[in-house]
Amino acid sequence: MNKTTLNNQHKLLNAKMVDFANWEMPISYPTGIIKETLFVRNQAGVFDVSHMGRLEVIGENAKNFIETLFPINVDELNNNSAKYTLLINDKGEVLDDAIIYKFNENKFLIIINASRSEIDIKWIKSFNYKVEINDLTSSTSMLAVQGPEALNIIKKLTGNAINDLKRYKFKEISIDHYSAFVTRTGYTGEDGVEIITNNDNVESLWNKLLKNNIFPCGLGSRDILRLEAGLHLYGHEINPSSNPIEIRLKRVFKTTTDNYIAKDYLRSIMGNEPKKIMVGLIMKDRGIPRQDCEIELNSEKIGYVTSGTHSPTINKSIAIGIINKQFDNVNNTVKIKIREKNLEANIIKLPFYRRSEK
Repeated sequence: MNKTTLNNQHKLLNAKMVDFANWEMPISYPTGIIKETLFVRNQAGVFDVSHMGRLEVIGENAKNFIETLFPINVDELNNNSAKYTLLINDKGEVLDDAIIYKFNENKFLIIINASRSEIDIKWIKSFNYKVEINDLTSSTSMLAVQGPEALNIIKKLTGNAINDLKRYKFKEISIDHYSAFVTRTGYTGEDGVEIITNNDNVESLWNKLLKNNIFPCGLGSRDILRLEAGLHLYGHEINPSSNPIEIRLKRVFKTTTDNYIAKDYLRSIMGNEPKKIMVGLIMKDRGIPRQDCEIELNSEKIGYVTSGTHSPTINKSIAIGIINKQFDNVNNTVKIKIREKNLEANIIKLPFYRRSEK
């Protein structure tokens, strides 16, 4: 099993460790998942997300390579900018969701999900574009610092080096005389940054963050936070047969080029009204919906749950589901089958939680 460089640090903090995509990762710390979730919503938390794949693409053909693999027009993406996107093959199968970071036309960074790394890398390397592809996953570490206080603390620790850092922008800076890649992105619905640095430096950075009132958080709270924010998770809201329009990801196709590998598939779905749609659900009855629970209306199955949990932030049980499009009416009352009981829930417009803009 793979271990991140911070594995021993997690164990020193008595984290509960689990197998996640063949990585030994902290699911929670003794404070518990609920408190960790609320730390991030109200203060700041740090997650070790070093299990996520990090691929560097370098070369004169890097631009064409990226535009072939992803629905991205590189000319419309500024240097030092990031874009959320999908990795789709020529058969129209969604392999993963990803974030692309553009340094310049000859250098990019691709962040992919740990559970999909092997499949993604095999597909990505199948293209002969004479580019250099470096897997940085084992030689670097990645931390996500999230929450309303996260930016202020990071600004203080970096000597205000990221004062002008905007959303979905990144900088290469120095922290305590070592280099770090800092990007204003995240997966919690809160503001914050994600930091990539060499393995030799990450333990020092981790401990510095903890000493500055940033709380260690595990993957359990991270999943609750992303669900509250209405964000997708591969294997739940996204899978190989997903229609990106049905899961409300039409926005990722705003800029594409003629050499995009999935352009024919894209044309076929863009011209058709989706038959299903992704929705939010808030339980009226007592119960926690889980993946694959059936959603019914008038005793007829109209969809299924993709993710569900109890939300500490709004103190209600919530779910994301896929339903037949004609039933997508806000405040429509449906029933979710939980442990052989049909419990009532209301359809809502996602997300469940949206941070206040300062």
